[in-house]
Amino acid sequence: MPLAGTPAIFFLSPEGEQALSRWFGKRTSFPALMVSTDATGAWIRPPAGPVEGADTLEPLMLLKWDYVETVTFEYEQETGPVRAPIGFR
Repeated sequence: MPLAGTPAIFFLSPEGEQALSRWFGKRTSFPALMVSTDATGAWIRPPAGPVEGADTLEPLMLLKWDYVETVTFEYEQETGPVRAPIGFR
């Protein structure tokens, strides 16, 4: 399931709350955009104010799976093209 570009809400584990309190404050969850995922964690675009200037680089953060309790997001399953049933007409 490709998750690149998926907005999600990350619920932090107690270890994650402690480790990330420096960036997110005393929060148990936060919304972020998943840029990509791998076995280590999710590369996310952290919640922040609007970025000024079109040439400004956007920061990304690796959120280790050890710090995540649960991730929620909306997913719509892709359906294949409808085919006519096999048989004679």
